[in-house]
Amino acid sequence: MPPLGATTFTQIQQMSGWQWCNDPACAGGSGQGTYWMAQFQSDPSMSGASMELYNSGAWANALWYQKLGGGHDSATNLIFDFYFMVDSNAAGAAQALEFEPFQFVNGYNYMIGSQCNIGAGVWDIWDELHGNWIHTNIACKGFTPNAWHHIQWYAQTNHSNQTYHYVTLIVDGAAYTVDKTYSAKYLNWNSNIGVQYQLDVNGTGQGYHEWVDNSTLIVW
Repeated sequence: MPPLGATTFTQIQQMSGWQWCNDPACAGGSGQGTYWMAQFQSDPSMSGASMELYNSGAWANALWYQKLGGGHDSATNLIFDFYFMVDSNAAGAAQALEFEPFQFVNGYNYMIGSQCNIGAGVWDIWDELHGNWIHTNIACKGFTPNAWHHIQWYAQTNHSNQTYHYVTLIVDGAAYTVDKTYSAKYLNWNSNIGVQYQLDVNGTGQGYHEWVDNSTLIVW
């Protein structure tokens, strides 16, 4: 549980200022296909205003990210908590579903990346310094379509030695201890904090949808 005085960003999916890309330099992948987002969707929704994401194209990746602003350099604990739903096409078309909070402090990028790597059947976590996905031993072969799923990530950052620590992942109420630490990368970016979602398509190129709701980031 976060302490009193923690900073909480709620209903991030409803905020203005989302940015997106699908070119290989930004999101990886082939850069092919079509992608878009539509906010304030009433159906399906839990809050009454979900965010709908769509991506298509063979081996195409599409990224949506929200920067929440500077002034949080002292925060070293992050809880990323949200619900999402995929459609039935995702079972045959999704290569990976990415979810990540991030923090930029003193020019260092603490990219606390994670993905359900459906192609490999496991959860992956991100090694920012070396630019690699690392397999965990937590299974993830996809998600039941047309149903809400609940993801919670607890992570820590250490600005003294420029590292970030994956602590715990909770998927639909099942908790997994991750306990892995990686190094941030110096990119000379201005201080900020935020979250992002990414849809990766496999070789079929078939499009699929994801809806995000009750997206929350808590930092202290």
